[in-house]
Amino acid sequence: MTPDGIFRKPTSVIIFGDDRPLLNWVAYALAFINDPEFIWTDVRSLGQTPAPIDPMARNKIPPERFFVRRPSELTLNDEAANVAISAVIRSDETPENVRRLLDFLRLPTPTQHVLSTPRRDQRLVVILSNSQRLAALYPSVENVSDTVRSILATDVNLIMTFADTPTEGRRAFDSIVHIQGTMHDGWQSAIMTVEKGPSDGALPTGFRVRLGEFAPVASVLARELA
Repeated sequence: MTPDGIFRKPTSVIIFGDDRPLLNWVAYALAFINDPEFIWTDVRSLGQTPAPIDPMARNKIPPERFFVRRPSELTLNDEAANVAISAVIRSDETPENVRRLLDFLRLPTPTQHVLSTPRRDQRLVVILSNSQRLAALYPSVENVSDTVRSILATDVNLIMTFADTPTEGRRAFDSIVHIQGTMHDGWQSAIMTVEKGPSDGALPTGFRVRLGEFAPVASVLARELA
């Protein structure tokens, strides 16, 4: 089993469960094996810090590729899109180009900056951790679906962690992955269950395995957590 099927095309993955550090390590592993130069954004309010065992606390992400954002910084920007309709968009643009531009402009400004990162030979992977802290700002399935679609339209792969029971908005993601277990009990014995996934990928719907037996993730975590 290899991770190639997960990121064969621009795709989105939400990883949920109760243990934040474990979710983040799984996200780290999936990102690393597909794009070692991935970009990581963590959502946190003033005074919140990651647990000592978390990859963020262990400085596993270079500072130039790691960002901390307050929830208020990641709200949708409808005002910018409305201004663009009259001030930026040319009258001869096709409806599809207009829709894509407006969708992009509605994204939070920090998200736009990440998605505008100069591209390399491989597709960029972006991680958004602790997204449960944004749930109140994206209350509907439509909010989440439109946002995910806009991000994937820029030809990136999105991995999101959600340290709680996710809302129905999780249905907007191509893959929904549930992690049961804790770092305290040992990441190797944690169970990964795929609630939803493409049938032709590495994480098809119904796939269930111990992390220690899932080579793509286990190979990274065994090295990083030795």
